[in-house]
Amino acid sequence: MSTPIVVEPLELTFSTIWLLQPEYSSFRRALESKGYTLRDEVRGSVVKIATKGSIEVFANVERRTVGIRSETSTKDLLVAHEDLEHIYRELGVEKSNLMIHEFIGRFSATSTRSPIEMIKSLKLEQNILEKIGSIMDTKIAPIGLDLTAKDGDPTSSDWLHLNIDPLYVSANKKYLLRVVYRGEPEEVVKFIKTIERRLKKIIEKLEGVS
Repeated sequence: MSTPIVVEPLELTFSTIWLLQPEYSSFRRALESKGYTLRDEVRGSVVKIATKGSIEVFANVERRTVGIRSETSTKDLLVAHEDLEHIYRELGVEKSNLMIHEFIGRFSATSTRSPIEMIKSLKLEQNILEKIGSIMDTKIAPIGLDLTAKDGDPTSSDWLHLNIDPLYVSANKKYLLRVVYRGEPEEVVKFIKTIERRLKKIIEKLEGVS
């Protein structure tokens, strides 16, 4: 029996871009009232404003963005999202002021085969590898997959982007999967709830396990 594929989060963020800047003083007090520890740590244009367990709450003033981050748990991320939703209602934030809702996830996945050899063996349409190889004077193989919805638009508030690579430091044992998903808040929440299961199924299909 082959070893089961295991998907693990590496970094997860769920953020919202505002039309108008939030009022950060009231927002920070509301976070504190829900058990968050207030912070004021600046990393470039991003400010970590609070933490609770595995969760960081951050803001990017330049992009008018407020978000949450976890390195360990989609469940923790969704609980923190509920906290933010309650805070927005308590502060009387209009839904129309919350413009774009985006989940970004980085995951690792174990392999039943060698990810780097598995991806290299994929066939692309229209002999594109031969055409590129003839220009580069060498045989070409794919090293990763970049996928999106067929009618997707990266500038839209509705967007899906999936990237599958070998995790290069463990290229014969693990994949690195990166996901970007935008949509209405309830759609993003539903997506996060199922993402680890979906990624596991994708690797199983890729490797012919199921």
